[in-house]
Formats: sequence, C-alpha cells, structure tokens
Amino acid sequence: MQLDGKRLEIIRTPGHLLIEGGPGSGKTTIALLATKEYLDALEPGQRVLFLSFSRAAVRQISDRMSGVLPRRAQELLEVRTFHAFFMDLVRSHGRLLTGVPASFITPDQEKRLRADFDGEWPEERRRLAGQGRYVFDELAPAAAALLEKSGAVRDLYADMYPTVIVDEFQDTNTDQWRAVKMFSARSRVICLADPDQRIYDYVPGVDARRIHYAVEHLRPRRFDLSGDNHRSPSGGLLDYANAVLRNTPHARPDAVKTISYQPGYGRPPVEAYAHYAVTALGRYLAEEVGGQPTIAVLARENAFLGRISEKIAAEGRLGEHVLPAVEHDLVFDAELSAAAGYVVASVLEWPGLPRAEALTRTLQAVGDFYRIKYSNGTRGARDTVRTLDNAITAVGAGKTAKAKTAKVLAGAYDAGIQLSGQPVSDWQKARALLAGSVELSELFKQARMLRMLKATDLLAWTLAEAWDATSYADAAAAIRRALGQEYLNGSQQEAADVSLMSIHRSKGKEFDGVVIVEGTYSSRLLDASWDDKRTDEARRLLRVAITRARHTVVLVRPADAIPLTPPARDGN
Repeated sequence: MQLDGKRLEIIRTPGHLLIEGGPGSGKTTIALLATKEYLDALEPGQRVLFLSFSRAAVRQISDRMSGVLPRRAQELLEVRTFHAFFMDLVRSHGRLLTGVPASFITPDQEKRLRADFDGEWPEERRRLAGQGRYVFDELAPAAAALLEKSGAVRDLYADMYPTVIVDEFQDTNTDQWRAVKMFSARSRVICLADPDQRIYDYVPGVDARRIHYAVEHLRPRRFDLSGDNHRSPSGGLLDYANAVLRNTPHARPDAVKTISYQPGYGRPPVEAYAHYAVTALGRYLAEEVGGQPTIAVLARENAFLGRISEKIAAEGRLGEHVLPAVEHDLVFDAELSAAAGYVVASVLEWPGLPRAEALTRTLQAVGDFYRIKYSNGTRGARDTVRTLDNAITAVGAGKTAKAKTAKVLAGAYDAGIQLSGQPVSDWQKARALLAGSVELSELFKQARMLRMLKATDLLAWTLAEAWDATSYADAAAAIRRALGQEYLNGSQQEAADVSLMSIHRSKGKEFDGVVIVEGTYSSRLLDASWDDKRTDEARRLLRVAITRARHTVVLVRPADAIPLTPPARDGN
C-alpha cells in the first residue's frame, strides 16, 4: 500500500476516527498502521482492542497483522469477536448485575429451551439473564449495562484498552453501539465502515443510521477511502459490483464470467454446472496466481449449498467434460449436524445401559434434534417432538411406544450392536442404525454432514477416551462437550482451498476466485416478484459476493435469470 497524503493524515490524526471505504480499500490496514504510532506509549498491561463479528474475520485480521506490524506490535493488539469479548466481560463482572456468577447457555441449548417454551421468548431470555444465565444474544446487553452502570468496570477497561478499533461498524446493533459509546468516553475509537455493505438489516437492533449516530456522538475525524481498491485493482470487479448494487448500466468486465444453464427434465442439474465452474476456475486461476488458488462457492441458501457439496465431492461429468472430485469445506450452521451427532453418540452407549434407559436417552437426543429444527422455523417439527415425548413416557412405563421412530430404535437395540473399540468404524455402525423412519433418515443426513466440520479426528479422540471395553460410557455428553468447545473456540484447522458458504458468511473474507450459484426455484439472486426493499437487500448482498474475489468471479445462473445490470450503452 502506498501511503499517500490522505493515509499519512489518518496515521497522524489523534482522537476518534471514522474510516469509510469499500472492499479492498485498505481500511483495516491503515487502521493497524494508525495504532502502530501509539503502541510505544502503552503502559504495561495495556493493549489495543480490535473488535470484529466473526471468527473468520478475526483470523484474517490476525494474519494481516504479520504483514503490517512488527512482532512486538502484534503482541500488543488483541483481536476478538464481539461475542468472545462480551462473554469474558460478563463472566468477570456479571455478578454486579445479578448478584450471582454468570453462566452461559449455548446456541443449541437455547433452541431446545425455546422449542419447549410457549410464551414470548425474548422476554424469557431477559428473565434468564436476570438470573445470571445468558444466551448469546443477551451478552451484548449485559456487557453494555455493566459499562454504563459501573464506573469502576468502565475505568478498568478504558485503562486496559486506550484504543478500540471497531470493524464493520455499520453492522453494529444497538447494544454493541452502547458499549462502544462507553469506551469512547476515555478510549480512542476508530470505526471502520462501508455503508454499501450493510446486509444485516433483518437483525434486531441493526440500524441504517448507525454511522450517522457515530458522527453525532463521537465527532470523529472522517476519512473516505471509497475510491480505492487494493483487492482487485485491475479487473473492474468493484466498479461492476457497484453497478449491480445501484442497478446502473455497466459492461460486464473480463474478470466476470457467466455460465448459463437451461433447467428442465432430462437436462444436467445446476449442481453439475457448479462443479464444472469450480474445476474450470481452479485451472484458470492456477496459471493466473502461479500456485494453488483459493475459491469460494457462494449461494443464498444452505440447503442448496449442501446439494452442491454432495455433487462436487465425487467425480462427475458435464457433457464431454470429466469433472474430478473436489476436496472442499462446507461452512454452514452446524447446530443440527452436532445434534444429530449426539444421537449417534447415544447409540454408542447402548451396550452398557439397560433397555429402557438406553432408548430413553436416544429418544431424548432425537427430540432435541427436532427442537432445534422447530426453533429454526421448520413446520411440523414440534408435532414430532410431542410424538417423541409420548414415546419416552411409554418406554419409561415399560409399554410399547406407538411412534415409528421409537419402534425402529427398539428393534435395533434388541438386535444388539457389536462394538470393537475402533471409534471410526463404531461411529459408522451406530450411524447406520438411523434408518427406517422419516425422522431417522433426516438425522442420518445431518450426521453425515459432521465430516464437513473437520471434526472427524476430534470425534475419534473423544470416543477413544470414552471406550470401556464394551461400550462408550457417557459418549453423548463427551461429544457434546467436545463439539461445544469447538463451536466456541473455532476450528484451528487450515481452511481448504475450496470453500462453500452462504453469501452472508462470506462477508469479511477474500478469495482468488468466487463462484456464485443461483438455483432455478431456490437460492435466487433476484426475483421479479420481490418488492423494492427485498430487491435492494439482494443487491447489497450481491455486491458483497462479487467483491470477495481478488481476480475472477463466475456466475452460474438460469438462462431466464434477471440481468444483474441493465445493458451498457454500447450494447455489451
């Protein structure tokens, strides 16, 4: 990055800063350089706090530090997610709010509680917080309240963090903004923002006027880097993405390729075209970047991405093209897959348990899986939960349960399961018993997805420790602890060269190439039936997707898809 006059001014300007700019404009890098000037003035125990939204963003920022700051300076920069930082704050000082030590309810536990609760869940969440029991969405309100109500806590954290950098500031919600305001009284606050990258308007508390509020309250020195693009400076991607955002005429640049497919019976499915796009883009970029490229496959819906994942995981064909299997990560909401894993683990406990207890534990785990599905909005899941609860009551009373799932599991228990102490083969054997009913088949599919979490080794180690010669004692509890810790800490495993994820999850990341896939009836990018608000949101999301790429974007779309921009004046 060339430190022009504007960037040198940012580095030299004291006080609160608001740095605005699009993807690749260098907001993060210049903010890091701006803090470097003040690191020598830090006293022992003081650090610069960098807050972002996702673990992936935190990892990326941590990686970027190594190219910007010397090692000593890196050690003085603490990069955290809002959730992780607020959790530590509430864990340390939550007693001041409630009089009792704070405890935390994991997302899967919250969904089970919510499924069994008939009243207004937000009110129940607040009631639990009043008892010192916090779900994730109550951490920010609690942290903000601590900083507002306790001068001692506020002063302690201001002394610890004399400079606070807030990434993706435009997406902060009301409670996160409350905490930032408390810091701003004594700490220097640097806000990094891109108004056009606001894609979380549906989240309660996120406000389109957040930047306006910051200007009013902080009175920051404001810098605009929106005209700069260091991520893909020569390919025209940012200009094209901005044209998509504003629906203005723009010729499609060479860095944007389109694959159009004809949907219909007897024709190759869209997943085959996605497979072709990934392999072709990989070959092209290998020459472009002179090595192994990173590629993201993006779509709007997780279920659609799951189908693409299954397709590209095996060798395939598209016309005369032979498509090799693609090793990849599927980045998705793992709660359902983890819940399915707890069911498999409960089956591994069977040889060491009496029949009624073994079946009860497994049926409870199946019920918890469907509680999560109900909390995710799946219709009919609550009826399934009630049916399973009735089956648990029947099994406990020594009666025959009427539910098909209970009958199938009872038959499997009675037939016996022979375990060898080899965690991988035993896991597969237990997982294979999830068949014979609609509910169990759904569980089987979700349990298979655990491989996408890169959790295979973790599960094997956990089960090896639980093996007691005939069964896996308390396997479900052990797997729950292991996967829960993995969820909180984030996997430290190296990411695959090809990643599949929703467009929302791609925010804050960058790749050599991006494949954006649109289905015929699902995962649409644009739809003529949408109102202006939903269309505007979709266009902001598309801008995020396109600007994840450093070099090339491939669009895989139905032949009748709505054009992303009007035709350019030259007709291209």
